[in-house]
Amino acid sequence: MPALTLRLLLTSLLLPVAALSARADTMPSAPSAAPLPTVASFAARAEKREPLSVVFFGGSLTWGANASDPQRTSYRGRMMTYLLKKYPNTPFTFHDAAIGGTGSMLGMFRLERDVLAYKPDFVFLDYTVNDGAEDTDIYSLASYEHIVRELVSRRIPVMPVLMLFRWHAEKPDAPRPPRHEAHLKLAAAYGLPVGNTLDYIRLKAKSGVPITTIWPLDGAHPCDEGYQFMFEAVRDRFEQAITETTPTVLPTTSVFEDLYPKTTRQILTDKLPEGWTRELTYRTALWFDGMASRWMGDVATASFKHKSPALEVEFTGSMVGFFGERNGLAPAVKIWIDGQPVQMPKAAEGNYLWPTDTSKFAPAKKGSGNLFGWTLISRKLTDGKHTLRIEPVWEGADKDAELRIESICSAGR
Repeated sequence: MPALTLRLLLTSLLLPVAALSARADTMPSAPSAAPLPTVASFAARAEKREPLSVVFFGGSLTWGANASDPQRTSYRGRMMTYLLKKYPNTPFTFHDAAIGGTGSMLGMFRLERDVLAYKPDFVFLDYTVNDGAEDTDIYSLASYEHIVRELVSRRIPVMPVLMLFRWHAEKPDAPRPPRHEAHLKLAAAYGLPVGNTLDYIRLKAKSGVPITTIWPLDGAHPCDEGYQFMFEAVRDRFEQAITETTPTVLPTTSVFEDLYPKTTRQILTDKLPEGWTRELTYRTALWFDGMASRWMGDVATASFKHKSPALEVEFTGSMVGFFGERNGLAPAVKIWIDGQPVQMPKAAEGNYLWPTDTSKFAPAKKGSGNLFGWTLISRKLTDGKHTLRIEPVWEGADKDAELRIESICSAGR
């Protein structure tokens, strides 16, 4: 076995196990008088052969969907190989904290368990396209900056990575999407170097590289050649940042509206709802980064068998959602906040059902379609105390149907 391949294998086996759970409010810690760490200071530590922990935090493009081998040929895999080659005597541990189809709104609740628990010395941060490249809603900007601000305040060097989809490269002379511009503005305010895969791949497209060789399978996820270009963009910016003296800074006030300085992830099994049972998470999934057991602990489970009643939880904040797991048999739910029924976005007038199953991905039958589940209920509440009621709908459900929720996630001021 080649030495590098063996080292990558050993590195993956030595990853630390997350021991912390984000059950309490998190707030950025007070800034230190000492200069904040940068890419250059991280590189200096690597040169000194210090043990270093690196986390890749984001969505499916960070995970490497459609790569022939996501652990090796994704941008993430190639970046790991690059760091091991560049600093051959440095003991690295790498952690994959990427879940496909999720953005920074869920990310800010995963930060403690899936990132900070690994005591990172460096974080590569995704979410630009998953937060909506063509959009700049204040809510996703606030959740993204919450993550950046928390990392910087904890003296963790962070490198934002601006991803793209195929349609962003098909018109290489078009203006950058609004979300990319907003994230570039944010990075500049914090003094962070950006791995801009958008601009890099647009230049490749203008030079004659066929778009279909980058995205041959779908418009969101490239194959190996596209991930090679993404890696090159990140690597080149990393190499440049090593030589720079630009300081990382923690602005006294947030760049965008500070909607979520306090986040809470209420673990339901800490106080199991009446009529619900505590269950292990599924150990199989439709795809690897969607395996619920990687992102949560045991789940509170309502079942058709027990005709489990509605769940009621008090929370504080201006936004709320629930995090758990699902399969093709998961029942629909009805939701109330402060006694008022809540409709799913874009639902027909009078339709108060919230589907929670995976039937659009796999047949609705027992043993198929296991995935994590994230349901954002509302992010436009009056900031303060609220009561959430989630009622599983058993009428018409399969006899094996279960609603499985790990936590209620809320944030606000």
